[in-house]
Amino acid sequence: MAVSGDGPVGIIAGGQDLPFEVVNALKESGRDYFLFGIVGEADARIEAHPHLWLKWGEIGLLFKTIEQMAIAELLCIGSIRARPDFRSIRLDFGAVKALPAILKIMAAGGDEGVLQGVARYMEKRGVRLVSVPEVASRLVVGPDLSVGATLAEANEDDIALAARAAGIIGALDAGQGVVVAAGRIVALEGPEGTDQMLERVCRIREEKRARWSYGKQGLLLKRARPGQDLRFDMPTIGPRTIENANRAGLAGIICAEGEVLCANRQQSLAMAKEAGLFLQARKLEEVAL
Repeated sequence: MAVSGDGPVGIIAGGQDLPFEVVNALKESGRDYFLFGIVGEADARIEAHPHLWLKWGEIGLLFKTIEQMAIAELLCIGSIRARPDFRSIRLDFGAVKALPAILKIMAAGGDEGVLQGVARYMEKRGVRLVSVPEVASRLVVGPDLSVGATLAEANEDDIALAARAAGIIGALDAGQGVVVAAGRIVALEGPEGTDQMLERVCRIREEKRARWSYGKQGLLLKRARPGQDLRFDMPTIGPRTIENANRAGLAGIICAEGEVLCANRQQSLAMAKEAGLFLQARKLEEVAL
């Protein structure tokens, strides 16, 4: 399948607001786009844009539309609430034809290996997978993401511990976030994601199982896995992260500069300021394992 490089950017859209923030950035830059909404995940707002709804397993329909629309670049963005139930997936004819290649990719093991396999498969079909920094760089956190700098300075030891811990679990392909308080690692992000990790921290607080006094203490740190391909599963924060960190009694959030997306940035900054949380992007050093 050969496609033109002059076509729209294809966006495989999961849930929440980030797909639409990417759309706005593309509009401002004068680039055309086409949304592929994942049924059960993407927001119905995609129907206000050029779009196609896709069910898990409709790979043939995806590539047919890519060819018809002359899409040469494809971006995956938005939340996926859970891995699909493969027992309920009904493969279309295009997926059945691709099944040997799909099985080979799935056998790679580990999220990073599987995602790299997907990228190679797409490129063989003439489609280049792109990252958010390539098409909507304004969504990536930089020095301008800064609220409560003085509050953050009071947590430098915890920040250093969290940065190291997040780097270690990232190297194990286990997660992108860590909660640290009073020199203790409180929670490590696993496959459940950041929101659910913060829910665990909330329960620790509510059940008074913590060995320290909360009262705006501790922090969440988010960073990419070492060597992570930022075309996939880029670490993300947003208003919900701010709300959950506040509920968990944390003092703030640190993001690795250039490695994390911030959804609804102005709202996130305003919420952090109102809640008395620090919210900062910082350059974090590589972690020596």
